[in-house]
Amino acid sequence: MIRSKINALISKYLDNKATPEEEQLLASWLDVLAEDAGAAKEQDARSREQLRRSILKVIKERTGQSAIIYPQWKKMAAAAAILLVMGIGGWWVMSNRPSQKVAWLELRTAIGEKKMLLLPDSSRIWLGANATLKYPDHFAGDRQVQLVSGEAFFDIAPLPGHPFSVATDSLQVQVLGTSFHIRAYPKQLMEIGVSTGKVSVNKGGQVMGILTANQLLQVNRNNYTFSRLLVSSPDINGWKQDKIVFDNMPVADALMLLENYYPVKFHVKKPINRQISGSLNMHLTITQIINVLEDLTDHQLKITSAGAGNYTIDQ
Repeated sequence: MIRSKINALISKYLDNKATPEEEQLLASWLDVLAEDAGAAKEQDARSREQLRRSILKVIKERTGQSAIIYPQWKKMAAAAAILLVMGIGGWWVMSNRPSQKVAWLELRTAIGEKKMLLLPDSSRIWLGANATLKYPDHFAGDRQVQLVSGEAFFDIAPLPGHPFSVATDSLQVQVLGTSFHIRAYPKQLMEIGVSTGKVSVNKGGQVMGILTANQLLQVNRNNYTFSRLLVSSPDINGWKQDKIVFDNMPVADALMLLENYYPVKFHVKKPINRQISGSLNMHLTITQIINVLEDLTDHQLKITSAGAGNYTIDQ
């Protein structure tokens, strides 16, 4: 049903029969996609219009309708058309959904479990272990979800005029179209890391930082002091690839993080004042994990089994 409506709108546009409102909605989408496909921003109006029509003709070809495309536009049109096919369905749903009350849903994961969620706008969220996410059954205007606890990786579909934000603790992470990671387990440092694009991290209307690709913001929950780190993209989304990554993380936080991925409980005899960096494969056994932890701390920690999944930590 959605695809037939999209095709009808495209046909009206190509036949010069679209209403001004339909032209404005579709043109704004195509301008964004043309930039992503490599078109120069300073193109004249005639060139932009030619690229728009080439993009739409590619879409008509891919849905079984014949079309002639000018060779000089074919490469950019094909690239943009792929993006449009991925995102225009979400745009159509948001632009044409009848007004109705938003119902909030909740997604949970157990210890050691991961799930992927596809949102109504075609954005995707990977929810990490022992985490809770709240999201609306549909978007009305601005797009927002709430990461109640845990970590998640977000791959957000660009939707002009409909910004996306994530509420977690008392922070707001705002984006337009990007991929990023948030870790917000209780009693631990919060982390916001960007793989692609740009995000803004706000608290109470005040901007704490604007992050671009490969930047990580660590936030202390006690006083909301923060620090910025430069990391690699694989480190930001490592847990999505079955890796637990520690970026200059306090040992106590690393131990609490492991408790979300393994059915264990660590008991620290006295405060540990040091940080560790490294990564662990989630497929390792807990015994192997402990051996790696001892290596990462230069064997200054002594981890002893107390039975029934309990371990004591001494130094």
